[in-house]
Amino acid sequence: MKSLNTLTASVLALACLGSGAASAQTEWLAGTTVRLGYTHLAPNSSATDAVGPLLPGPPSGVSLKVDSQRTLFFSLARDINPNVEVELALGLPPTHDVRAELSPALPPNVQRLNGQVIAKVRQIAPTLYVNYKFGEANSAFRPFVGLGVNYTNFDKRESTALGNQLNGGPTDLRLTDSWGLAAQAGLNYKINDKWSLSAAVLTARVKTQLTATTAGQARKIDIRFRPTVFTLSAGYVF
Repeated sequence: MKSLNTLTASVLALACLGSGAASAQTEWLAGTTVRLGYTHLAPNSSATDAVGPLLPGPPSGVSLKVDSQRTLFFSLARDINPNVEVELALGLPPTHDVRAELSPALPPNVQRLNGQVIAKVRQIAPTLYVNYKFGEANSAFRPFVGLGVNYTNFDKRESTALGNQLNGGPTDLRLTDSWGLAAQAGLNYKINDKWSLSAAVLTARVKTQLTATTAGQARKIDIRFRPTVFTLSAGYVF
């Protein structure tokens, strides 16, 4: 009987510890919102002409344009007070097609590659915002604005067969990382105490330098982005 009492006491103690840990975890998560949804990213890129060996110019008449892409959106937001939250916006890293922009003055054998996909580049771009939410905490509709900082890393780069043809052989691509200001504006719709829907438009300052190296010869292009990013997501608050 003594052993049974001891076992019962131990089980109750473990249950209390587990309950306390779960309670502490729930308390720590209180005010945290997880959002999951869809993103459409229009890079709005602009690029200088390439400079380097065996190129005419400057200007060389050889530049590029980055295509739009869609991907999965994910963010974590934590309330500081009823009107202010900190949000880390992430997402599944999208891979963009990069197209050649070539001057009509270039030779026909080069000009025929104009508009063709010469590279594929994947970007990872976490962005940290401080958001201000208008209205009362129990309001169904709450507009918000946010200001923050964006970090962009181009972690996978591939020159296509047409890109290698344009550059004169197998080409290695490198892009520098970027830090810049970011801003967003949007609207939250509160379905109930746990669930909500959000729509937002985001932008950031992103710039990078592309270095394309072929047979030891490096050519460089400076690229600037003024992206327009539209997100639609569902949120769950703990």
